Amino acid sequence: MKEYYVIGNKTSASLSPIIFNYWFNKYRIDAKYGYLEWKNRRFDKLIEKTLLDKNIFGLNITIPFKQKIMKHLHDADNHSKNINAVNCVSIKKKIKGFNTDWSGYYKTLPKKIKISKNSKILLIGYGGAALAIHYVLITKGFKNITVVNRSRKKIKFVKKTIFTKNDNNIGEHLKKADLIINTTPKNPIKKEYKTFVDKKTYLSDIVYNPKETSFLKQFPENKKIYGIYMLLEQAILCFEIWFGFKPLIDKKLIRILEKKIKWP
Repeated sequence: MKEYYVIGNKTSASLSPIIFNYWFNKYRIDAKYGYLEWKNRRFDKLIEKTLLDKNIFGLNITIPFKQKIMKHLHDADNHSKNINAVNCVSIKKKIKGFNTDWSGYYKTLPKKIKISKNSKILLIGYGGAALAIHYVLITKGFKNITVVNRSRKKIKFVKKTIFTKNDNNIGEHLKKADLIINTTPKNPIKKEYKTFVDKKTYLSDIVYNPKETSFLKQFPENKKIYGIYMLLEQAILCFEIWFGFKPLIDKKLIRILEKKIKWP
């Protein structure tokens, strides 16, 4: 039986084992998917041992190891190299890394979304997931992207040398945004700034549990893009890398996930 795992600091709470084991069962694949929860200081030693295990054929990498994994790979796709992060590993004769976060996020944008390439996008946070999202927005030609962050960081994927905006001044950016994407684990918008967000603004949060995060919950009239769908979409792409075809997100899988997370 082939083995697959998700590796990170808090993977015991991950929904990935539920998703992948459901697909393994549905498509009669002789494999199992589990989690490995490691401390930062043990990562290098443990990953070397894991990659040599003949029973393991694939890994998902999550916080905080998406960059650390790269030095242990034989190769990585161009998107991973550009983003400088890997979230999917294929283990065959060669160990290759991929990043499916960027395209997984893009697939969550509604097809009929009223967001054009000139729409104003506010990206909150600039960690690993935010980099993948920023990368796909730039790649797809979105031109008006503002990034706010607690600390000053250099903006990637652009020719000019510019830096993230200070999140203390978030209010002025909220007023202009057509799409607000929160990539931080907390609610970045204080109560006094709630009225700055237009009811027509799309809201996106990459946190998937609870589905209705504290950030999203305070805007009941706005259209929303939930984090659970990014998790599912990037998982589809990982599955395709490992097995050569895309699995389906069916109603039964959604019902199973509903029982595991707080669903509105």
